[in-house]
Amino acid sequence: MLTLENAIQQILRDTKTVMEDNGFAVVRPEGIGATDCPVSRVEDHTYVDFTGDKGRIRMEFFGNQALLYFADAAEEPSEEDFQKVSTNFFDLEDLEERDVKSLCNEFNETIQNRFSKKAAAKTKKVKTQAPVSRSAARNGSQSYDSNTLANRLLALYPELKEPYRDNFEKYGDFFAEDFFEEHATPLIIKTIKSRNGKECNKLFRILNDIYESALNDTQSLIVVSILGKMENDPEMIETAKEYMCDDMSQLVVLVNKYLYGSSSGKKALEKLKNPPPFKPKKEKKPSALSQMMGGADGMMPPM
Repeated sequence: MLTLENAIQQILRDTKTVMEDNGFAVVRPEGIGATDCPVSRVEDHTYVDFTGDKGRIRMEFFGNQALLYFADAAEEPSEEDFQKVSTNFFDLEDLEERDVKSLCNEFNETIQNRFSKKAAAKTKKVKTQAPVSRSAARNGSQSYDSNTLANRLLALYPELKEPYRDNFEKYGDFFAEDFFEEHATPLIIKTIKSRNGKECNKLFRILNDIYESALNDTQSLIVVSILGKMENDPEMIETAKEYMCDDMSQLVVLVNKYLYGSSSGKKALEKLKNPPPFKPKKEKKPSALSQMMGGADGMMPPM
């Protein structure tokens, strides 16, 4: 298994050419020797910074994610100056060298798209919504929402990054129904069908974590709109049960039986297949998903 330092050293080697081509050099924190890994640490966050005439680049390694940030200020930018531009899965327990190589390719492409003159002229600046942080969810000041779920999944499915940005560009806000129905849910179902233990473990770490500290409508999104698409398939249900947290597992089983084994469930399924058009945010009312889940109390309707 790779250590964090070994992985970072490999990332620095494989991104060196792109960094240098775009005028960036690594920043060595005070006290770090020329042959040492140039990282700084704040609690359980690990950082590597780069500086150049075009601004700053920051790599952050935290939890099971590797993140990339840009800042226009080249000298001593504040935390607020850094804009997150790439989120990637990075769990040392499951990491292999090919995963590090894939991460480097993502970092290189993102840097080129930002700082290459041709690419910069074509790049659209789309303002996305900040996800809810783990610390805010843990201390109860905020609950996870559908945008946070989508943002977490970008680390597992890099191919979702463009549809995610397009969603904000098209609607001016995050429209979860469109993003999950058209893009994220098919990938999730494919992962469950594969029965690949490593990939399923990564997926359900995200789903379980979000579910346990989420708003009711986001819990409904996970249970009904996403895992409800298993269509009550016995093999898929058994696979999912191996990884689902207890709070979610029983409900997912009931939802699948309800949607695909009752007349009222079939009617509800038709509503899921034809979600309402996007509307700007207003005062929240119970959605069709929430009603299926029984409103705030999270109970299923009678079968």
